Parts: sequence; structure tokens; C-alpha cells
Amino acid sequence: MSITDEDTGWYTDPDLVLPPQAGLSDKPGVDIHTDNITWTGDAKEMRLRAKVPEGTIDVTLRPRGNALYNMGTGYFPMFGDARYPNYEYALPTVDTSGTLTLGGRTQKVRGQSWLDRQWGPLPDIASGDAWWAWMSLSLSNGDRISVWNQKLDRQNNFATVLKPDGTQTVTEATLTPDRSTLWTSPTTGKSYPTRWKVTIPGEHAELNVTVHAKEQELVNTGPRYEGSAAVTGAYDHRPVTGSTYVEVTG
Repeated sequence: MSITDEDTGWYTDPDLVLPPQAGLSDKPGVDIHTDNITWTGDAKEMRLRAKVPEGTIDVTLRPRGNALYNMGTGYFPMFGDARYPNYEYALPTVDTSGTLTLGGRTQKVRGQSWLDRQWGPLPDIASGDAWWAWMSLSLSNGDRISVWNQKLDRQNNFATVLKPDGTQTVTEATLTPDRSTLWTSPTTGKSYPTRWKVTIPGEHAELNVTVHAKEQELVNTGPRYEGSAAVTGAYDHRPVTGSTYVEVTG
């Protein structure tokens, strides 16, 4: 669990590595119990309680609308390589309400969440031979987009676009980092861009992505960068805003 204050840039991320299958059960739906997370429910309603040393979030999640299936079916070969079959879907519009407690102060929270689920074999990213960048775009026009740029032996880029009416398209997309905005982690020495240009020609989209806080690195699982970011730009020849979560491994 990580928490980012998008106004001040404050960030915390007690990044715990658990053994395979830890906290899981054979019950249908979601039934996860670890030392710092309890997550139960189904596709209609879920309850999530997660804690960090600084506090706790306790929310109810109610998905609505359609699921987004990456590459249109929920299956794609990672890096375009059949050795790495991956599966991914999202519930991109999840009404969320509950409480957030930080520093002993509890306040009510309400908003929307993006629930993403991916599984499948991957190569060792620590070697530096493979890398990816992924974003989950929630736009003000109602479109929800999962964008992938992947590289192993060759580049593999695509976006899956979910429209408000439930239709989905798979199209070309690129995530271009602004190398002038690199942030270097004082912990790992790795450098990550903090701004990107997202281009989706099929949607006439030119989007700017800017992270809310530079220090959003997960150290123990990669390391890699995972952080919240703001979206502005043009989409289908109209101004658009939005939010996204950025995952970058290299």
C-alpha cells in the first residue's frame, strides 16, 4: 500500500514482499488477508482495509459500467513474445467511499478507483534487458484507457480504449518520456521520468502526463516507479483532463 498527497507531495510506501499465495483463500470472489490488508467481496461490492504505519484506509468499492479487457480479450503476449503469456482486465470505474485515517485524524473519503488485475510469467527485469511503461487513463469525457509500451527484443506498444457505451477498441499508442524531467532515487540510484507525452493517433489524442509527486518509487519489488499523475491535453480534437497511475520499470 502506498499513499500520495497530491497537494504537498508527501508519500509513504511500506513495500512488503510476501511468499506466493500468501493471504489467499479458495473462496469465490476476492478474499485476501495479510498483516496489512483485508480485501473481500465480489464484482458487485468489495470491502478493503489497508494500513501503513502512518494510518489506515477503510473503504467500500462498488464497480459500475463495463470491464476493460486488455488487447480486447484480456490476453496478450508480454513484449509480443509467446514465452510470456499475460492476462489483464480492469474494472476502471469503481465508486469508492469510506474513511482515511492519517496521523490519528480520520476523515471521510469519496471518489473513484481503478481496479486492475494482471497475471502471467515475466522475465527478470533486474537484468535491464526488459522494461515496460503502463498507464491507466481515466478521462473527463468518460473514456478509460490502458496503455502499454513494452520492450524486450523489440518494442510492443498498444492501447485498449473503453468507451462509455461499453465498446472497446485496440489501437496504436506511444508513451514518450520527457528526459529533461528525470528524478533520481536517493535509495536505488535509478532515474525515472516525471512527465510523459501520450499519443494515440486513432483517437486523435495528444496527452500530457505529470506525476503529482516525484518520490513514488517501490524499492523491494523491482525496483520500479508507481505513482499517481494528472492528465491534460487534447482528445478527439477537444480539450480533456483526467487522472492516471503510472508504472515504469526502466
